[in-house]
Amino acid sequence: MIRRSKTLLVPAAILLACTVAQPAAADDTAPPGSAIVRPVSGVSPLSPDCGLPPAEGYTLNPNTEVLPMVARDPKRPQRLVTVFQQDRWSRYGSNGTGVAVSDDYGLTWKPSKNVPAFSRCNGGSSANGGDYDVATDHWVTVTPSGAAVAASLSMSRAGDVTAILVSRSADGGRTWDKPVTLGRDDNPQFFNDRPSVTADPYRPGVVYAVWDRIDNQSTETTENWVQPVYLAKSTDDGRTWTTSKVYDVPTNSGVIGTQLVTLPDGTLLIVMHHETSTEASTQVIRSTDGGRTWSQPTLNVPAPMAVGPRIPDPDNSGDPVRNAALPLLAAQPDSQVVNAVWPSQDADGTFHVAYSRSADGGKTWSSPVRVDKTPTGSAAVPVIAASKSGTVAITYYDFRNNTPDPATLPTDLWAITCASNCTQPGSWREQHVEGPFDTRKVPLTSAGRLLGDYTGLVSVGNSFSAVYGVSTDDAANPVDLHSALFSG
Repeated sequence: MIRRSKTLLVPAAILLACTVAQPAAADDTAPPGSAIVRPVSGVSPLSPDCGLPPAEGYTLNPNTEVLPMVARDPKRPQRLVTVFQQDRWSRYGSNGTGVAVSDDYGLTWKPSKNVPAFSRCNGGSSANGGDYDVATDHWVTVTPSGAAVAASLSMSRAGDVTAILVSRSADGGRTWDKPVTLGRDDNPQFFNDRPSVTADPYRPGVVYAVWDRIDNQSTETTENWVQPVYLAKSTDDGRTWTTSKVYDVPTNSGVIGTQLVTLPDGTLLIVMHHETSTEASTQVIRSTDGGRTWSQPTLNVPAPMAVGPRIPDPDNSGDPVRNAALPLLAAQPDSQVVNAVWPSQDADGTFHVAYSRSADGGKTWSSPVRVDKTPTGSAAVPVIAASKSGTVAITYYDFRNNTPDPATLPTDLWAITCASNCTQPGSWREQHVEGPFDTRKVPLTSAGRLLGDYTGLVSVGNSFSAVYGVSTDDAANPVDLHSALFSG
């Protein structure tokens, strides 16, 4: 099954990009075409001993921030909110949650006055609904009213208790309400995983959350599990929610990495990674009745196993990079155009960026094409955003600047953009965002170095803002988050 167990890892995701006015004078501080890079986080505000002590198989990485997601405020176009993991464990998430807010398109950031109480290290308790050992898989969206809604998979250290939580911020990410539980299981037969949240920009007050939930009834002699899609819906701007299972799958198969986008005519799309015990695919399903019923997959293309091969190490050092990036969607606002991206894998084992486009609201899709510009080796952790004008941006990491020294793994972040004819690989233009930095310094998990399962990317007018993780040369702050503003 596609679950995080002693050997299995997590998903990926993306943010529905909306549009804003062009950032004022953003490109005046750098040469034309270059990315403006800024720090987002710093030394951890959490005490290293705020949570559980290390135990066999669990190593804490203090002062590390990983897996950021970012959202743009449609009411205040210059405001961005990012939510991320703070102080990552080697297994099953982080001690807590970090939140930062920018009021200038990502050029500067300030930490929130408080953060969602998704774990005890962030003030979670039985009284406020956040009494959990660790938090992971954060996501964030902002509603048309300017309210931010963040999600978390919060859990016990061993993963036998799992819950999907959301927290609402009425002031755009500066302060946060106590969590609301969308789903929880105390029975290890069940495992809730990888939530995402999406505010409907066309229907004020409507917010969706989607995730997968494993039901494992296997015995020592018989495999018997299923991993369907659950959906929670709010019609009061993220204050209250109703939850139901909305999409089932055949026995001994399941999905992970669910992400929902909305279209102007009310159509909902969910992209997801589907696996059986022998094969995997990227799929998209549609609903035209508000999420009550769903189509069979309209996009259904082969993809590498999420729990399978790691990203090949260019040095063959035995210190691999974790493979947990999954499919993502970005809808062009006020249109029926939807863009999809996911990791593909070549016969030599290297990973690349696959892209497909739908011009009819997800009914049909173009033939997948490889769009990354990585000359050799793998392109890792692709994420996608789209502007109102139709320009599409994708960021990814690669190792093209690696050196012969196996003790280091120089890594860079790149962006590619396309304004038209995006189903043609030659239409994409690449620009360097940041690097190289050493991936050997990012947190080690049971499935390899956690470069990222996803990063944040949103459209801001004619530019894009990315939030992503890098390693540093500062022993007191070894892994940090940076943001970059780059042109489309």
